[in-house]
Amino acid sequence: MKTVWRVFAYLKRYPWMAAGMLTCAILSTLTVIVFPATTKWIIDDVVRANRPDKLLPLIMLAAGAFLVQHGFNALRIVLNNTFEQRVIFDLRSDLYSHIQLLPLRWFDNRATGDLMTRVIEDVNSVERVLIDGIEQGVVAVLQVVIVISVMFYLNVKLALLALVPFPFLVAGALTYTLTAHRRYRLQRRASSNMNALLHDNLAGVRQIKSFVREREEHARFNRVSDQLRHATLVVMRVWAIYSPSMSMFEAMGALFVIGFGSHAVLTGTMQIGDLVAFLMLTAFLYDPVSRLHQLNQLVQAGRAAGERVFEILDEPVETGALGEITDHEDKARILGDIRYEDVSFSYVEGLPALRHVSFHARPGTTVALVGATGAGKSTLVNLLVRFYEFTSGQIYIDGKPIREYGLRTLRETIGVVTQESFLFNGSIRENLLMGKPDATDTELWRAVDAANARQFIERLPDGLESVVGERGVKLSVGEKQRLSIARALLKDPPILILDEATASVDTATERLIQEALDRLMANRTSIVIAHRLSTIVHADQILVLDHGRIIERGTHDELLALGGKYARLCRQSLLEASPVRETEPAAEIVGSESLEKEEQLAV
Repeated sequence: MKTVWRVFAYLKRYPWMAAGMLTCAILSTLTVIVFPATTKWIIDDVVRANRPDKLLPLIMLAAGAFLVQHGFNALRIVLNNTFEQRVIFDLRSDLYSHIQLLPLRWFDNRATGDLMTRVIEDVNSVERVLIDGIEQGVVAVLQVVIVISVMFYLNVKLALLALVPFPFLVAGALTYTLTAHRRYRLQRRASSNMNALLHDNLAGVRQIKSFVREREEHARFNRVSDQLRHATLVVMRVWAIYSPSMSMFEAMGALFVIGFGSHAVLTGTMQIGDLVAFLMLTAFLYDPVSRLHQLNQLVQAGRAAGERVFEILDEPVETGALGEITDHEDKARILGDIRYEDVSFSYVEGLPALRHVSFHARPGTTVALVGATGAGKSTLVNLLVRFYEFTSGQIYIDGKPIREYGLRTLRETIGVVTQESFLFNGSIRENLLMGKPDATDTELWRAVDAANARQFIERLPDGLESVVGERGVKLSVGEKQRLSIARALLKDPPILILDEATASVDTATERLIQEALDRLMANRTSIVIAHRLSTIVHADQILVLDHGRIIERGTHDELLALGGKYARLCRQSLLEASPVRETEPAAEIVGSESLEKEEQLAV
């Protein structure tokens, strides 16, 4: 019940709307007793007493009651829908806002399709509990109380007979409620698994086609879909037993009433009008009981969905994520002096990714990170942006520990250009404005020019308004990379991280990107991860990482003279577009290209 009460807490945001909705429900419910009463009077006082003069007033009374009932119902539905949409908006907004504050480590263990299911489908199920649970539940209980009161007023014996099935109805409802939670939880989990697989397969449809895996993936999808089918059938089968059983007990109550009531009429102890009115009241009694059973099914489904929603809302947010809003002057004051002191970090306990890393990058200088795949290069820069939290040591920016900066301030200070440039499914303008939301067209084109992107943008039919497609699928790798550089130029951060920014492109495109990067890196503290010598040869400091440790450091010339791992990696690399290539004899170049490349400067 904890989940249900947490859902009900959203009522506090719209108390007057909830009160208006319940008031309309109560007033429309009160009119229920009018029709049985007028029916009784028409039979006993008009038909049997032969008083046609009383018929029209009683008909008008019943018509007026129906008009009031349905008028309040119409108003209630309007309020209900408005209330429902506001609550679902608030809950979904709270959930999405909280998701954005969660640390990256949390996302590493979650499927995107599962999160989408929780934000869309599970929130809808929770909302049904909130709105239908409160409104229908209150109306149904109120109608039961009113009808039972009138029944006891008319005939105590028949009222007691009508209540005979109630212990069975209550016992059935309790049994269903106590056993339903696991069934609905498995159903929601199966639905989530299917959505997660669907999201992955749609995102990877090119890979599926290129490896000709359509048949196998279809079979895998069918297996997951069959799990959802089975889980849903389990829910429905239990409901197929529960619902008709409850209806059978209700029918037994009606039979008791009609049987004993008919006998009372025959013996003259009860008028036929009273019996007809009582039978109508019996129908009005069991109708809300049936609705309560339907509501119980909704509540159980919503309870399972609510657990999944609140499971996310209960996750702790990033340290500092709820800190102060950025003072934009802070970014301007930051010089970009970066210092790592004895920093260690592990993704998995007992398997360190970084071990006692220490280095100093002075403002405006470039530090290059070199090493084989898994050496810890990306991990090192991820700690600077606080995508992950280091376990020991300290990182400073301008002499201040980075944990003393608000996350917003810290991340506005740092620009990141990665190998896989992520573009959102919108226009080029919208993607660029992420770097500076209030940028003018002049500023946009200045950044585009500096990133060597004007030529391909002007070729597009709509220029800056051209839609790039999901993940920028309509652009080439080099075009996406140059847009990412333009976006970073607009952000104008004092610190820059380049993670394989020239990888996966041809030589001509690399030259354009490198020119753009040179402009971007000017007068900024830059940390560069690369395996191509052309991007790191002029770095002020090169750090060679191996298994999470810095094993060598120095300039390009110093490390070559040292003759260690860096020099060996340089000899084994292709040295494309490298200034060194221009000075090497042709035979030496051919020889170097034929060497084994087991230790290239990898991503």
